[in-house]
Amino acid sequence: MRVRGRVLTLGLLAGLACAVPVTGSASAAAPPKVRSLPGADNAKVAIRRTAHGIPHIVGSNFRNLAYGYGYAFAQDNICTIASSYVTVRAERSRFFGPDNTWKFEGNGSTVNNLNSDFFFKRIIDTGVVEKLLSQKPPSGPRAEIRSGVSGYVAGYNRYLRDTGVAKLPDPTCRGKEWVRPIREIDAYRYFYKLALLASSGVAIDGIASAQPPTPPVPVPVGAPISTEKQMELIEGNLDRFRLGDAGSNAYGLGSQATADGHGMVLGNPHFPWQGSQRFYQSHLTVPGKVDVAGGSLFGVPIVLIGHTQRMAWSHTVSTARRFTPFELKLVPGSPTTYVYDGQPRQMTADNVTVQVPGAGGKLENRSRTLYSTVHGPVFTSILGLPLFPWSSGQAHAMGDINAGNFRYLNHFFETNVAQTVREYDQVQRRNQGIPWVNSIAADSKGEAYYADIGAVPNVSNAKAQA
Repeated sequence: MRVRGRVLTLGLLAGLACAVPVTGSASAAAPPKVRSLPGADNAKVAIRRTAHGIPHIVGSNFRNLAYGYGYAFAQDNICTIASSYVTVRAERSRFFGPDNTWKFEGNGSTVNNLNSDFFFKRIIDTGVVEKLLSQKPPSGPRAEIRSGVSGYVAGYNRYLRDTGVAKLPDPTCRGKEWVRPIREIDAYRYFYKLALLASSGVAIDGIASAQPPTPPVPVPVGAPISTEKQMELIEGNLDRFRLGDAGSNAYGLGSQATADGHGMVLGNPHFPWQGSQRFYQSHLTVPGKVDVAGGSLFGVPIVLIGHTQRMAWSHTVSTARRFTPFELKLVPGSPTTYVYDGQPRQMTADNVTVQVPGAGGKLENRSRTLYSTVHGPVFTSILGLPLFPWSSGQAHAMGDINAGNFRYLNHFFETNVAQTVREYDQVQRRNQGIPWVNSIAADSKGEAYYADIGAVPNVSNAKAQA
């Protein structure tokens, strides 16, 4: 890596624990020559692996850089990420059975496959991700992001084509029908799943299984839980609401706290050691444009915690909630009609169909109607806790601040080229896209930084207590 000064990385395990002094002195050796990988695509990229198989990838542009990342990442983790693409394609019931479950490691929830399929199939049917992609930056992805996703998908598919599903080295998915080439929309839908990790992602079962009481008569079908009881249950499960086992530690040290007056960052994120929410370490370079090293969540070809030549940063889990439960007063006799601004309003009903194995393994359709409001989807539980039952007089909708957030992609791309904490602060304020973490940083000038700037619901104490 072309660095000005020394860079020390200590103990990079699955949880990326590293101390990075950011200083200034002579440059290291130049990166390896960019060349074309043999075969199709003509992607000008070099992939060099160092100790423990860490890929150092150099591309002639952002597309080629991400092409190399997709190829190297697929070499190392094809089975884990392929399973995640099954999830966002709403096909878990088809391949793994409707009654089985999967673990959303980043928030600690366990999700039923059939509920998961209905949840993600509605996202597909309603074109949520496509609508986000249609927006111009900063709401929609920058051109470099779009180019990078194109390259990542091509590199991933190139590895799969070169190796063949039947000859994959990992027996977990060798020869499996669910391992297949991906499309750009699959990658973006997976990014969207990550954005929802601390909001709708904690209520996938509760959203996908929420159904109105029957018969729809103005007689309570199960008494609603009082607000006091809801708060008691929430307070008793606060650790689960803080993203399961996630937490993280980080220190940003400025000039007054270091021996040489330069900045230093210690990052110790507590994300999972297994599954698709663990970190993948890489070093990414486009000569003259970007030179960044660190860890990324699986399937994201951008460094999320790491360092550039003159700045290092890390993240810890924010204590701010990324969702808002809205209590709905229902119209007597019509449990799918709620009162909004004093007027009755019908819930939006989305009829969703997924495929499940039937008799003899033959696929058959399974359908369900999911409901939503102006606030967001109707839901009945969070992290398996039945806090919000749907009665004949009351229901609850989830307002999700990250439901429209693809700004975070631009945030991390711009972070990958920032060289000072003041630049980093401008990235934060310009995009306001960080979905669920605090930020800690320091630079070679000796400035340190902390912020919790990102997507947070605008709920005052007065509103919360109303």
